[in-house]
Amino acid sequence: MSKLIRTDFHIHSFLSDCAAPTATLEAVVAAGREAELEAIGISDHVFFGRHRGRPAIARRALPREVDGMSVCVGCEADMQAPDRVAIDAEFAAGLDYVMVSASHLYDPGVEQEFIDEPRSMVAYMLDLMRGAINLGYVDIIVHPLHVPACRYSFADFAKAADEANLRSVARMAAEAGVAMECNPRFLRAAPEEAKRLFSAFLEEDCILSINSDAHRPSSIGCRGPGFATEEALRALGIDEDRLFQIGETATRALRSR
Repeated sequence: MSKLIRTDFHIHSFLSDCAAPTATLEAVVAAGREAELEAIGISDHVFFGRHRGRPAIARRALPREVDGMSVCVGCEADMQAPDRVAIDAEFAAGLDYVMVSASHLYDPGVEQEFIDEPRSMVAYMLDLMRGAINLGYVDIIVHPLHVPACRYSFADFAKAADEANLRSVARMAAEAGVAMECNPRFLRAAPEEAKRLFSAFLEEDCILSINSDAHRPSSIGCRGPGFATEEALRALGIDEDRLFQIGETATRALRSR
């Protein structure tokens, strides 16, 4: 059986305020090689205009390939409202791929059009996901239903999600070729809730992107006890044919046809 986790496109370097100082660009590349990955992606946060130079810094500093491993540069941008995102199509066109968060509900610039309880917050996150899909230049929606710096957990939100609404968004993503992130960390922390979410994505034919959301080099490639195993991912029905690949299933490739 081949290795399932062969890429990791959700990696933060020291250019993101939340990342460890040890996450230098050189250290990120070295960690990707140590994890025997075929491709990595640097996806530093772009929340405000002053952050827009981050991908260019990474691209200038990094080769496009190291010992057979592809080195890509994208970004993680916020959906700030169902009809507004922190980047535009022109900016996105200069990147290898685009990740968007629809769950940074407490970030500055994000409209808080929800009641502070899980059901209302999930409904708003699903509205933000619809907005991200409709943009036409988003490749991956990251950490769905996980709200950082929040008193509610991923499990709380997964339990509160309306099944029909969730599946409607999943079908919309599948039809548009937008991948949903599958982070093994959530499968480890909340197995039943993560299984429900990831299974809905699979059953609605979504492309999946297995990523670490690494903020330090040691997590790159979903390594460490905090992540569920490849065997646990395969037990859900995830296989190589369902995974996001740059230039193949990405929306960028779909738009060029």
